[in-house]
Amino acid sequence: MPEVLELKPLKDKHLKLIMVESEFPIDWWFEVPKEKKEDLLWSLHLISKEYLQLIDGLIDKYSPDFALEEKPNSWDDPLNPNDPLKTLFKKKGIRFNHADISENAEFYLSAALDEHRSMLQTLEERIEEIITEKGVVPSEDELFQQLVLWKDYLKNDYDSQEDEIRYKVREAWMMMNTLNLAKEIKGKKLKGLFICDLRHFEGLDKLANDLGIDTEQIKIKRSIKTAEIEKEYEEEVEVEIFK
Repeated sequence: MPEVLELKPLKDKHLKLIMVESEFPIDWWFEVPKEKKEDLLWSLHLISKEYLQLIDGLIDKYSPDFALEEKPNSWDDPLNPNDPLKTLFKKKGIRFNHADISENAEFYLSAALDEHRSMLQTLEERIEEIITEKGVVPSEDELFQQLVLWKDYLKNDYDSQEDEIRYKVREAWMMMNTLNLAKEIKGKKLKGLFICDLRHFEGLDKLANDLGIDTEQIKIKRSIKTAEIEKEYEEEVEVEIFK
C-alpha cells in the first residue's frame, strides 16, 4: 500500500531536533543533469574526516536517540555499506535512516511533468535543426525567436514546479520520516540529529514549530588552511549554533 503523507504531532513524546548542515550541498532533481552524472566526485558523495569528527563530537555533546540524513540525489542504494555516516552511527549504537520523498510520490509527481519534458525536448531539437540548417544562430528570424521564447517559458515553469517539490514537498516528507522514526524509539524525551542541506533549514524549522518540536541549527563555517611543510590543503571546520 503506498505511503501517504501525513504530519501529526507526536503523542506523549517531546522531540528536540538538531539540524546539522551537510558538509556539501545536497542537490535534488527529478532527472539528474548529465554533467552531474559524469562528475565522479559528486557521485561518490565524499565526506571528509574533519566532518566525521564534527558529527562524532555532536554525538558526544547531544547524545541523540536517532539520526537522519537527507538522502543524496547521487546515490541509488540507500543501504550502501560504504556510507561513512551510517558506519559512524552504527558504531555509536544510534538508529540511522535516510530521509526523502517516497518513491511512489516522486514517480507520481514526476509523471505530472512528463508533458513539459516532452515539449522541451521537441523545442530544443527544432532549435538545433534550424541552427544546423542556417549554419548560424538566426537571432533575427521570427520563428526562431518564438521557439526560443517558448522554450524559455516552459523551462522556467518546469523549474518552478520542480522547486516546489524540491523544497516544500520534500521537506514535508522528510519531517514525516523524522516523526515516524521518533515513534519507533522508546522514551518520552527524545533528541534527533538531522543532517541536511542548509537550504532546508527554514522550511524544516517552520514545520517543526507547527508540530511542537524544538529545534537547534548548526551551520558550518568553512576555511582552508595551508600546511606549508606538507604543501597540502586541509579543511578546517567550525560551527555556528542557532537555537
